[in-house]
Amino acid sequence: MKVKNVVLLLLALGLLTGCGQAATAGHDSSGAPVAEAQPTYPAAEVMDAAAPGPSDEDVVRVYLPVEPRTLQVSPDLAVTVWPYAGQVPGPVIRVKEGATVEVTVENKDTITHSIDFHAARVAPNVAFGPVAPGEKKTIRFEAKDPGVYMYHCGTAPMTMHIAMGMYGMIIVDPAEGRSPATEFALVQSEFYPDMDMAAMMKGDAAAVVFNGVANQYVDRPLKVKVGEPVRLYVVNAGPNHFSAFHVVGTIFDRVEPDGQPRNVQYGVSTYTLAPGGAAVFETHFDEPGRYPFLTHSMADGENGALGIIEVTP
Repeated sequence: MKVKNVVLLLLALGLLTGCGQAATAGHDSSGAPVAEAQPTYPAAEVMDAAAPGPSDEDVVRVYLPVEPRTLQVSPDLAVTVWPYAGQVPGPVIRVKEGATVEVTVENKDTITHSIDFHAARVAPNVAFGPVAPGEKKTIRFEAKDPGVYMYHCGTAPMTMHIAMGMYGMIIVDPAEGRSPATEFALVQSEFYPDMDMAAMMKGDAAAVVFNGVANQYVDRPLKVKVGEPVRLYVVNAGPNHFSAFHVVGTIFDRVEPDGQPRNVQYGVSTYTLAPGGAAVFETHFDEPGRYPFLTHSMADGENGALGIIEVTP
């Protein structure tokens, strides 16, 4: 799988042409060969990366059933997952600052699960307690802090529960709102050989991905226009690998660690996200073209954590 993804990375960067039929399947207007990456994702698993729009609701209610299934991460990697609401990552939750969040977890699995919100200021032993098989539990908290945060299962062994796909993103918009932009939500995470706890503890990932499927946005890129503001909400769900988030060919105009508007860095090319960390990235593109985004931890970028932003006039 890793050799295949090195080729995909070179294709995405436009560095590999004339190396066989797959790399020369088309030509541009000058007659020069154009690299075309072959599909690497199962179409049924592709996830729309567009962020949900802002919410004006004072109370936001979310239902997250947990039930095991199989996820086709790449053509040669299928793993068992324990997803929230049937998808990996779980649904993006978006609320306004000050809203009350009510999340009901229904455990349809045969083992105990739970949920932990990094956006909440609550006693975790009370709010984030276990949900036994066949039970439901509702947690409530006020979204007091604007930002972008991870949510995940907090049941031991947490490494396994997160590695099995039990995570997602919550966006808390500042009370004053955000400026208009084209917005995307990306969750980086790792997958391990099916149920292999030893590999999980060593961090020996079989794939590192954005939004659950390796390389899915190489073939179905995120689309924006030249000059328009672009906002990326990014969570690193881990459970083990750091992310060095980077977009080739541009500079981030603004980075907000944890999405907190008071935490601002300007003119950043690559930003480190620890496991469990998150940030908001704002940028724009001066020229049309295909701009790869990836983790600049290159072994992970070449192992599935790669996508394309396609910029048109």
